[in-house]
Amino acid sequence: MRQIQSRPQQQQPVQESVRPSAHVPARAAAVAKQDVENEMLDRAAALWTTRRIRSFFLLLEQPSRTTQR
Repeated sequence: MRQIQSRPQQQQPVQESVRPSAHVPARAAAVAKQDVENEMLDRAAALWTTRRIRSFFLLLEQPSRTTQR
């Protein structure tokens, strides 16, 4: 397994601007799009996991095929 090392993040001072910058709505739209994509990925992962679990239980329910010679 790979280990993730976390580095301490440095706090940068926030500068207040007199007028709002033009890219703020674009940033909000990008964040909203990323949230939608994350939600879709979560749903897909949950569906995939559910299907794997169902397949596993179906395999358990099948009668064992023991051949007698």
